Amino acid sequence: MDKPGIEQEADVKKLKSRIKFLEKENQWFLSAMEVIASMGDMHRDIPRSTDPDFIFTMARRYLNQLLSMKSIAFFLINEKDHSFFLANGESEEENGRFQVELDHQIENGTLAWALKQNRPLLVKSELFNEKLFLHVLGTRARIKGMVMGRLGRDMIKVPPEMGHLISIVLHNTANALENGGLYKMLSEQNKNLESTVKSRTLELENKAWELKRNIQELKDFIFIASHDLQEPLRKVISFGERLRVNYDDLLDDRAKDYIEVMEKASMRMKKLIDGLLQLSRVTTKGTQFQATNLENVVSEVLEDLESTIAKARAQIIVGDFPTVIADEIQMRQLFTCLTHNAVKFNKPGVVPEISIASHDLGNGYWEILVNDNGIGIDEKYHDRIFKPFERLHGRSEREGIGMGLALCQKIVTRHGGTITVKSKPDQGSTFIITLPEKGPESVTGPRD
Repeated sequence: MDKPGIEQEADVKKLKSRIKFLEKENQWFLSAMEVIASMGDMHRDIPRSTDPDFIFTMARRYLNQLLSMKSIAFFLINEKDHSFFLANGESEEENGRFQVELDHQIENGTLAWALKQNRPLLVKSELFNEKLFLHVLGTRARIKGMVMGRLGRDMIKVPPEMGHLISIVLHNTANALENGGLYKMLSEQNKNLESTVKSRTLELENKAWELKRNIQELKDFIFIASHDLQEPLRKVISFGERLRVNYDDLLDDRAKDYIEVMEKASMRMKKLIDGLLQLSRVTTKGTQFQATNLENVVSEVLEDLESTIAKARAQIIVGDFPTVIADEIQMRQLFTCLTHNAVKFNKPGVVPEISIASHDLGNGYWEILVNDNGIGIDEKYHDRIFKPFERLHGRSEREGIGMGLALCQKIVTRHGGTITVKSKPDQGSTFIITLPEKGPESVTGPRD
């Protein structure tokens, strides 16, 4: 064959070799594009994508498509002691070799160096007598571990384009592991939250049941107080009166005194029972809330107390009042008690001066003020006076059983409001009531 023919044949061989190389390269790039296109599978399939074994399986498949491997091991960092543990590997024998290899790489300092390199590395193996593949497994925020592998073919170094793709795959793997951990943590928190909500719901149901039972017990008590206690008490009062009327001429002075003491004690007992009944009926026997004109209520109360007011020569000034959503009967009880107290607890020789007024607080509440120039109340008793049966004066000084203000507080509380007092001895008293204009259902939180 002449020289030109030999040269031509050599050129053809070179061309064929070049074509074969390009075909191989093209095939690799196609495979690489498939890897990149399918990497979303790591995040798409929840909850599988939160399983570390699923993530490692996908990463192993991608690495084998890009860089043929004999075997691969994924080591993760234990966050408690910062040691490495084998999270996913191959056979038991191969995993043991990888663990020994890892220990060697830690001892000679290679691993510490490799953790700082965000690229594929080929290092000398202490055990396999071949190049060893290393690549850090980390996100932008932190290092998760190290990937170690045995190459399926000899390589001096990993080509840059291949290295970039491998780094993308393993960076994506680290992110998937991080997201999986966060997803599991969130799922556990949701389970704990569901458990807490379930527990709280059960607790509320139990409390609701207990409240229902307590209300029933209170109703039972009302029945007992209304019938079983009142009936024998009425008989005591009745027979005492019969003794006094029918046998008056047969009784000596001591017997008459005994009967008088018995009748007074019985009447006090009746008043106590009546007071308890009134107090308990605030919640169990209250009427429906409706639009209530407080101006009309106050006017009716003053008419009812006309003789008491006239007897004390009290002067009462009444302001304007709003219409609120309330229990009208209980509003009448409230104003009756406060007005009667203002008249009753006057200073001897001083004409009682009482004012009853209201003004809009501008936050959905009205403030009602009942002011008097009476004997006043020491500050240390300001809380005590709202408790049942609390009396600051003896029975010989002032009549009553100490139930009125307790009843007032219970009524105001049922309406979603508050009642307080400002007073000093000999300087009169001002009772301050706040009531929601739209009723207790409009109360959703603390007032400003």
